Amino acid sequence: MEDHKDMETKLVPGVGRLPYPAYRGKEPYVFISYAHDDQDIVFSEIKRFNEAGFHVWYDEGISPGNEWTDEIADALERCCVFVVMITPVSAPRKNVLNEINFALDENKSFLAIHLEKTELKGGLKLRIGSTQAILKYNMTEEEYEYKYIEAFTRFGLKRVNVQSANTPAAKDAESNFVEKEEPVSVKENSDPAVKSGDGVTIRQLDELVNSFLGTDKAVSQEEAIKNGEEFYDDSPEDAKKRANGDLVRVGGFDIEHGLLRGYYGSDKDITLPYAARIITSSSFERCRLFVESINLKNAGKIIAGRFGAFSNCPNLKTVRIPETVKEVTPDMFYNCPNLTVYVRRSQVSADFEERFTGKDIIYLDE
Repeated sequence: MEDHKDMETKLVPGVGRLPYPAYRGKEPYVFISYAHDDQDIVFSEIKRFNEAGFHVWYDEGISPGNEWTDEIADALERCCVFVVMITPVSAPRKNVLNEINFALDENKSFLAIHLEKTELKGGLKLRIGSTQAILKYNMTEEEYEYKYIEAFTRFGLKRVNVQSANTPAAKDAESNFVEKEEPVSVKENSDPAVKSGDGVTIRQLDELVNSFLGTDKAVSQEEAIKNGEEFYDDSPEDAKKRANGDLVRVGGFDIEHGLLRGYYGSDKDITLPYAARIITSSSFERCRLFVESINLKNAGKIIAGRFGAFSNCPNLKTVRIPETVKEVTPDMFYNCPNLTVYVRRSQVSADFEERFTGKDIIYLDE
C-alpha cells in the first residue's frame, strides 16, 4: 500500500504541476479521463480524490518508451472505476471518446463528473446519457463531496491514509467506509476514557453513542439550532445505523441509503441534497409548521403514505417536482391551502386537478 504522505507535486515542462504521481499499485483505483486543456481544473479534482484517500490513475503515469495506446488500455483494463471529466472542451475530444467507449465496452463502473455545463451531442449523448453522472457545477461543495465519495465506495473503492476530511460532508460520509471491528480514529471526545488518537471498534463506538443517549448531555433541537450545533435524537437502533454509516446527515437532512428520514434544520426554503432519492409521509414531519418552499432536486420517488408526503403544511407555498418523479397524486398535498405545485402534466394523475386542494398548479411543460 502506498503512503500518500510521501507523495509531493512536481512541475513537468509543458504539462503543468501534477497533483500526485499516478497510482501504479495493485489495489483498486480510479481511472481519470480528461482533456489536457482542462488540466488546471482537473488536477484540483485529482488532488481532492487523493487526499480523500482514493488511489487515482491519470495519464501522468505513462512511462517513457511505452506506447500511449498500450499504456492507456492497460490502465483501463485494470481500473476499478472509470471517471470522465466532462467540459465543453473534453466532450468532443477523440481521445476522451475512445476512452469512454473502451470503458463502456469493458463494462467498467462508470461515472461522468460534469465540471461545467456541457451539451452532450451525437454518439456521446447516446452512450453516456443513461450512466451515472454528477453535475458538480450545479452542486454545493458539500453535496459534491458526499456524492463522489458515496459513488466511489459503492463501486468498490476503499479509502486509505486519509489526509483531509474536515468538511461536514466528509465527516458524514467517512463512517460509510469503516468495516465492523476495524479501528477508527476518535479525534475529539469529551469522554476521558477515549483519548485523542485512540482507536476504537464500531462495537465500542456503538456502546459509547448509546451511553450518551438519555443523559443530561443531551440538548433539545431548539437549543442545538440556536447554538449552531447538529441535533440527534436517535433511538438506539438509529444510533447504531449512524455509527455504521447507514444513516448520515447532509446539510441538515437525515438520509438512509437514499431515503429522506427527516429535516433537522431551520430554513424555511429547503432544497434536498442529491443523496436524497426517496420521500415518505414522515420526511418533512419536523418542519411542517414552518417550511415555505421545497425543491426536490432529483428525488426519484415519492411515497405518499396515509396523509401524503407534504400534508398538513399550512405555510407551504411552493413545491417543485423534478422529472425523476414518475407519478404525482393529489393525496400528496392534503391540507396545504397556500401551495403552488410546479409539475409536468405528464407526471400527474388523471384526477389531479379535480382533487387538488392547494392554491395553484403550474405545468412546467406548457
